[in-house]
Amino acid sequence: MLRLHPRTSACPREQLRAPGGPSRLLSLALICLLLSGCGLSVTQVFVPLAYAGIGTCIALLVSPSLTAALIGFGLGAIIGAAVYNNSLKADIMERQDWHRWFPDRG
Repeated sequence: MLRLHPRTSACPREQLRAPGGPSRLLSLALICLLLSGCGLSVTQVFVPLAYAGIGTCIALLVSPSLTAALIGFGLGAIIGAAVYNNSLKADIMERQDWHRWFPDRG
C-alpha cells in the first residue's frame, strides 16, 4: 500500500498555478493604466497598418516567401507612418496659419 507523507499531496499547488501569475497580472494592469494616458487615435494605427498590408501584398506578388512578406510589411508600415506624419504636419501648419510666415514663391 502506498502511503503519502501528511504534508505532500498527489497534486501540489505549485503545479496548478501558472508560472508568474501575480506578476503577469500586475504587468497587464500597469500596461492598461499606462495606455490610457497615451494619446493614440484610430488613424494613427490604421494608416500605417493599411500601408503595411499593401506592402505585404506587393512583396508577395514579387517574391512569394516569408522573408519578402516581412520586409514588405515593415517597409509598408514605415511608409504609412511617414504618410500619416506628413498629413499631420500639414494639418498643424494649416491650423496655426503658417502660410502668413511662408508665402508661396511662385
